Amino acid sequence: MKLWKGATFAFMLCAAALSVLLVRNMATIGQFKPKTKYPHTPSSSSRSSSSSEPTSKSSPPSLTESAVSQRQMGGHHRGIRSTDNMNSLLSEFSMMFQSFTEGELQHVVGTLLDRKRRKSRRPDESQARRTKRARRPKLCSVRELELTVSELGLGYESDETVLLRYCSGKCWAHRHNYDITMQHMMQTGFRKKGRKDKVSIVPCCRPTAFENDFSFLDNKSRYHTIQNVSAKNCGCV
Repeated sequence: MKLWKGATFAFMLCAAALSVLLVRNMATIGQFKPKTKYPHTPSSSSRSSSSSEPTSKSSPPSLTESAVSQRQMGGHHRGIRSTDNMNSLLSEFSMMFQSFTEGELQHVVGTLLDRKRRKSRRPDESQARRTKRARRPKLCSVRELELTVSELGLGYESDETVLLRYCSGKCWAHRHNYDITMQHMMQTGFRKKGRKDKVSIVPCCRPTAFENDFSFLDNKSRYHTIQNVSAKNCGCV
């Protein structure tokens, strides 16, 4: 309930602030008076006639003066009408906010909150999917790595490069009864029998076939051929 009341109060404050701002702008426009393009200046003949006939009555206003005054009055009336129209529009706007029932406000605020939750949930869901994919065990398969012959660890010194193919991955899906029994024996059986043997409880990802032999020259220009180094196929054994 506090959330809906707060939302209603916020709507009313926004409407009031908008009303005050627009009324001030229209009042400023209404006070503006246009300047006359052709100001009336008495002609020389008028000055001479007024000096020669001081007792004569003042002449009636010219056509220019009357046109300017009419334009000023018309602009003033238009400003008043615009202000009245704006005031009525603001009144209708305020009444529209006040006419919202509590249920309608709950629906509006609930929709906004749902959109915000969906937007905030999307990055979390994508991050969770990426984490799940990263945690998913990779199956046994052939991988590749480029390195020098010296990095093979076979005791040769050569800067020639070779594409090493090796096996990597999990084999939990290929467990047999032997592996399950060995897991149980590791937990309780061997201990009861006084054994401390270490055994494998899951098949290993190993090569089932090797690449052809490959030859190379070492750093002393000696020719060598090695075999059974790079895996061709991998399997769980």
